[in-house]
Amino acid sequence: MTLRTSLWLGVATTLAVSPLTHASDPIEADWLYLTGQGAWVQRSAELRQQSTALPLPVDNLETAHFWWQAEHPDLTLTWQTPERKWWVTEDTVVQIDGWSGSWTVVNVSDDLLMLAQAGVRKPLPRDQWYRLSWVVGQNIDDDFELQVRQSEARSNPFDYAWFDPSIAAEVRYSLDLTGDPQTLNQQLVLHNQSDYSLRAPGYSYAQSTAQGPVMARQTMMAESDTAAGAPKAGDSSGQATLKSEEPVSLPSGSHAWLMVEASELSSVRHHYQFGWNTRQTQTVPGQWSLQLRSEDDLPAIAGPVQVAVWDQEVALLETQYRPQENTSATLSLGSSDLVTLASEPLGGNEWRLTLTNRNSFEVETRIQLNHWDNDRNEQASISLPVGADSEVRLRARLGTNQLTVRPE
Repeated sequence: MTLRTSLWLGVATTLAVSPLTHASDPIEADWLYLTGQGAWVQRSAELRQQSTALPLPVDNLETAHFWWQAEHPDLTLTWQTPERKWWVTEDTVVQIDGWSGSWTVVNVSDDLLMLAQAGVRKPLPRDQWYRLSWVVGQNIDDDFELQVRQSEARSNPFDYAWFDPSIAAEVRYSLDLTGDPQTLNQQLVLHNQSDYSLRAPGYSYAQSTAQGPVMARQTMMAESDTAAGAPKAGDSSGQATLKSEEPVSLPSGSHAWLMVEASELSSVRHHYQFGWNTRQTQTVPGQWSLQLRSEDDLPAIAGPVQVAVWDQEVALLETQYRPQENTSATLSLGSSDLVTLASEPLGGNEWRLTLTNRNSFEVETRIQLNHWDNDRNEQASISLPVGADSEVRLRARLGTNQLTVRPE
């Protein structure tokens, strides 16, 4: 395998060259620990020689993103950033934009390359390196090796893992309001944006507000076509998780949508909330929310949820699903002019309030009323249903130090 590399202005080494390991065999992992921030890829090997090369296909390795242990831990581990290995060395054949033919590198320093062609030597200063291009060597896969050395050749079980932010997962939801029964559908979406393909006998997902590597490493230490088995809900270290013990295959650059669970809903109530004060004259839209209830527990992991509309005006509404109680949750969908509140002053400290519902179904409404007099605030509230395609009129009245509201 060969790879042509170009260097751009101001870059001291080769520019983010793709390792192209997706063209070779996938990395075989023992387990994938997925989070929204990245994934820990866990592998194991049996060391038998004094020196063993193992795959570690990352572009930049941070100490906090690497973990290892061995039965005999007196080991030396080394790894070198691939960019340094891809940089030109003596005898590398290069091409220079604007120069004819190929040139051979005869000397390399931090600020200058000395090039030769047919006995002619020319310097190429650092500020001209963007004109370089050359072919990376044949054994490109070896550029990503972790070298493990032990003092003597012996059998030594070795486990290691690396954290890769380009491999991640996310939990998403969709709300089906047209089915019978209505359902909240939980999906797990897997992303492999790395330059290598992966296979593993299983995977797990945990959602954490802490840094992904820290959370996933603690979990780990305690315990081709894209193909992955749907996971099941679980719990680890007090966190809600999803886990699958079925093989997973994630080619480089792939995404997989997995259906986890369809939670049947016993009811979906449409709520509209309004704030009104006695100086208000304009018609205002309601703040729309959906209250979901189920006879069984709803999913314990938060995530974005899509509500299908598809009415030739709006395609989808998206909000955040946050579990509240085990069997209920509320989705906030913002303002909606399908339910509005209008007000009309009647004189004598009285107002007519009109709730209008343009939906084809009944909705629940709540109005919070306020009257400000200097620093004094009189308050009242009322909750009531409004039938499909109908309106309800209310009468608000300000008495002596009291604000009241009632249906007309």
